[in-house]
Amino acid sequence: MKTTQTSKSELLAGIQISLVKEDYEAEVTKALKDYQHKATMPGFRQGKVPFGMIKKMYGQAVLLEKINQKVSEALNNHIVENKLDVIGYPLPDMEQSQPNDLDNQEELNFYFEAALKPEIKVALKDHKINDFNIKASAEEIDRTIKSIQENNKVEDKEPELNEELFDKIFPGQEVKDVETFRSKVAVEMEKQYVLEAERMFYNKAVDQLVEEIKFDLPDTFLKRWIVENSEGKITAEDVEKNYENGYVKSLRWQLIEEALVKQSPELVIKEQEVRDFVRSMYFGHMDVETLDEETKKRLEDIIDAIIKDDNQRQNINNQLADKKLTAYLKENMTVTMVDTDYEGFVQAVLPQVELAKEATEKEAE
Repeated sequence: MKTTQTSKSELLAGIQISLVKEDYEAEVTKALKDYQHKATMPGFRQGKVPFGMIKKMYGQAVLLEKINQKVSEALNNHIVENKLDVIGYPLPDMEQSQPNDLDNQEELNFYFEAALKPEIKVALKDHKINDFNIKASAEEIDRTIKSIQENNKVEDKEPELNEELFDKIFPGQEVKDVETFRSKVAVEMEKQYVLEAERMFYNKAVDQLVEEIKFDLPDTFLKRWIVENSEGKITAEDVEKNYENGYVKSLRWQLIEEALVKQSPELVIKEQEVRDFVRSMYFGHMDVETLDEETKKRLEDIIDAIIKDDNQRQNINNQLADKKLTAYLKENMTVTMVDTDYEGFVQAVLPQVELAKEATEKEAE
């Protein structure tokens, strides 16, 4: 067996895999003999069906299976051994591939194309972006308090702003007067504003970096790969329509994110961070240090079960990655902090929200 790599372009490698009979013949024979030992046919005891009959019935299918296995193994081994950083997985090279005559050809040749990831260097300080420090205005606090009163009506009567209401909304916090109540309401509002501002910052940073960091991609290969990978769900026409603003935008961000992680190992999610995240999410309300050892062990067993679930683990990893990346981008991009109230924030980000909405609607068409 021989594997050869050529360069079709800067970002596209050609890989040729050549097999001779000695590479797969023994495995084909062994597989057919296994069939023979298990086969039951009228007129023959189990394991006594003639080998020639087994070969005639199953030989071609087994031959194809073993050849495909050998080619797949050779392709994967070549990628690993040569440390090829590929996008997706290789596809057959339609220009070079010719049908192989399995019965008469001494050497079988298989040709593939592999897309190589471009080398990306990200200098975040070169990228300028706004972030928002949102403070609750008096009018916004008034509206929130009005909403609190409406949600706590008794027999269609709004409660007065007194200690009874204050204690209901902020139990155990000894809120005695309207001024303190308004301050507490503002603090809770601003906690939500921080989350909204961070989410908007992250989305804006992603869009901006994808737009501003330029690098080439093997577009022709990628369009074909998207169609092949969809298992018939996406057509070439779909890809052409949504390639720039949909598929390739997502891929560009994925490659930029990978480049950032390579440049900054602190972005790698560690196992302890995953465990701490789960512990905080599910048991953050508990004073774990006061628990006995048996209860602590049960909690750790629950955490183990949660992070062993693939879907939950992926969701946790995504949340952690977004959180760490947001903090990293804020620290390393050139950020201008804008002080505003919530209304000013909405007006500032509205164009971005509208553009995102239009892009989503266009993809759905």
